[in-house]
Amino acid sequence: MERIFTELHDAYANSASGQKSCMVCLASIKNARRIIDSELSLRQILECAGVPQSYTNCMSIGLNLSKYVDVKEGFR
Repeated sequence: MERIFTELHDAYANSASGQKSCMVCLASIKNARRIIDSELSLRQILECAGVPQSYTNCMSIGLNLSKYVDVKEGFR
């Protein structure tokens, strides 16, 4: 889970203000299986990642979208 926390934090911290939601959503899509399988709530994951709780909806959207999209090879 540490890798997911780091990835979510980096997606939030290293994005332009208009891209933060999108990047948190993409990080959620990429790590959906691990996030769903963890016993942590989305709020707990965001707290551990140092991302504001207001991004819970973005994570939820990413998890739902993960059922319908594939991550391109080479996507960081």
